[in-house]
Amino acid sequence: MTDARIPVTVLSGYLGAGKTTLVNHLLSNPGDRRIAVILNDMGEVNVDAEKIARENDEEGVVDLSNGCICCRLQDDLLSEAAALADSREFDYLLVESSGISEPVPIARAFTEGTDDSDVDPRERFRLDTMVTVLDAYGFWKEFDAGETLPGGAQPETDRPLADVLVEGIEFCDVLLVNKTDMVPDDVLDRIESVAERLGPRAKRIRTTYSAVDPDEVLDTGRFDFAAAKGSAGWKRAIADEEADGHDHDGDGGGAHEGDGGGGHDHAHPEGAAAAHGVGSFVYRSSDPLDPGGLAEWLDDWDGSIVRAKGVVRVAGTDEVIGVSQAGPSVQAGPIGEWGPDDDRRTRLVFIGEDLDEARIREELGGLAADEGGPTADPGAVFPI
Repeated sequence: MTDARIPVTVLSGYLGAGKTTLVNHLLSNPGDRRIAVILNDMGEVNVDAEKIARENDEEGVVDLSNGCICCRLQDDLLSEAAALADSREFDYLLVESSGISEPVPIARAFTEGTDDSDVDPRERFRLDTMVTVLDAYGFWKEFDAGETLPGGAQPETDRPLADVLVEGIEFCDVLLVNKTDMVPDDVLDRIESVAERLGPRAKRIRTTYSAVDPDEVLDTGRFDFAAAKGSAGWKRAIADEEADGHDHDGDGGGAHEGDGGGGHDHAHPEGAAAAHGVGSFVYRSSDPLDPGGLAEWLDDWDGSIVRAKGVVRVAGTDEVIGVSQAGPSVQAGPIGEWGPDDDRRTRLVFIGEDLDEARIREELGGLAADEGGPTADPGAVFPI
């Protein structure tokens, strides 16, 4: 049966990555499509929306400003999409999110609706493709411990650049590695290798000025919510470890590669990631860690760890401490309590370049709390 609903492509990516350039490119090359656009911006005035509207007089362009469609403006997003469908004829909807939006809540809004909106998006819209535009130059500088981005490249925001970059790669159907003209070829190879680890499901395309065949990002039929949510590299690493039956208690054992330890990687056998020194492993331990020592360790980023994700058992509390690290940005804090039947073990996935797995395991093992208890109050280190 033919699906008569309007397909939707959502564009994510950090400020300046090239999303608006991509919108203009698609509007200039629509093929036989009639495209309507919703543009989201955090500022009170959406300069990009005004520019696109001026250059595309016949297109339906809606401006959603002063907030993010992944949170506060979710209801407005659905209302405006429905109003567009009521007011003009179009057969494709293109949504450009703000530079700090999270892609998962936007996808959920289109596939499930929201509690406070009367609009059921599933009746009129079909989420077709989640696209992330990655600023290759910005990624290179952000994850190189010896480099910094030029002044003014990182506006003040509650979301660190590294978080936005990593989450965009982890949840997308198509990844446009943009601004390739600003990055050496060998660095591009490394960036794609890291992207392969972080989001192995996504199709990766190198672009300059966001120039891409429209068929690569429109009407692809690639979106699958369950597959997208479960395909993040850190989730795949845990799944591979459990499939292998690796369950070494107390020694931090897990799936890994390149260390001669017998582990292997089903998701990326002999892939480009391994060829460029990009690897992953899972650390497990039943020993509670000292909260103060753990906090200091997490803050001491050496540049090799691109992504760390998981849960930690710390001494002195029944709280489960969740850890989410993206490059130099780290978040750690309580996410619940261990239940009486829970497997109270630290379980952390590490993804990075030239990871010194033995050193990381040794350092984490050295954080085990002494018999006398933790050297710091868990509630003071990780507010509980």
